[in-house]
Amino acid sequence: MNKLITLCKALFIVLLLQSCNGTETFTDNEIDPKLQELISRKNDSLLAAMSNSDLQSFKALGSPDFVKFLRSRIESSVWAFRKGVLNTEYKIYKQYYNKHSNTNSYAKLESEDGDYTFTFKNNTKETYVALLKTSYMGIGDYLVTVIYELHDNQWKVDHVNVGVFGQFGKNAGEYFELAKQKEKEGYLIDALFYSDIAVSCLEPAGKMLVYDNIDKMQYYQKEWQNRVSSQYKFPQVVSGVRSNPQIVDLKPVVNTEGMFPMFSYVTPVPLADKKILTMEFEDIKREVRNLYPALDFNAKYIYYRAYNSPSPGAAHHEFKETQN
Repeated sequence: MNKLITLCKALFIVLLLQSCNGTETFTDNEIDPKLQELISRKNDSLLAAMSNSDLQSFKALGSPDFVKFLRSRIESSVWAFRKGVLNTEYKIYKQYYNKHSNTNSYAKLESEDGDYTFTFKNNTKETYVALLKTSYMGIGDYLVTVIYELHDNQWKVDHVNVGVFGQFGKNAGEYFELAKQKEKEGYLIDALFYSDIAVSCLEPAGKMLVYDNIDKMQYYQKEWQNRVSSQYKFPQVVSGVRSNPQIVDLKPVVNTEGMFPMFSYVTPVPLADKKILTMEFEDIKREVRNLYPALDFNAKYIYYRAYNSPSPGAAHHEFKETQN
């Protein structure tokens, strides 16, 4: 009986400690509009400071700990703004206002859609996490993560991070879904292209944001990579073309309209002989459809680069096939 009582007491203490370490979270429209507006102004000031390395603004915005270690807190994040890669325009991706039972503990925020978990250390009993999305030329998307803490009734920046979020408005999870759909349709090469993007965007907030299906993303990317590598070897002789050009590479390229496949091939036809080169290209277009059935040729553009030498940096001539 004494052992049972002791066990019950221990269980009660564990449950009590768990309740004390709880976090009450308000998301997006649940947050007081006045607080949202206040944080919005601070976000604007922070990004402006990042664009011109305004140390005085950083000091005014930062918590005591942030200011004490200012250089280490900002050096990995300001370069993209300072170099003009990113501008100060942004959209709010997600925001969380948190009330914590304890300080110096770790809070865990679950996304409403079940896509990710965000974990961070709270040094005060009230925190505000602002996830801001910005982009480079509308192509590459970046996530700016800002964590505010309430110090003496004033909201201060304690953490800022910039990480790759995705491309063309889609994040890692969305690209993984596209990859699975392409694989289901029989387009394994496209599935690999999309999964490559997914795994390159798995840490938009460093180690704080973890996608729930990260293991699946990484597993299938490796699986599809192995399958593509075993099925398609380079160089690939295009024997159906009289000049016997060799496909030496197939990879995705990105422009402002999207991501498209690009073939690189070595040909004996001189690049200066545009007439013969174009005639050869028309034959290559036909043959690659037979050689690469795992590629979706319905893309708006398909690029081809002709080389006379496989050496790095060699001159090339580019063709662009446009789908009607």
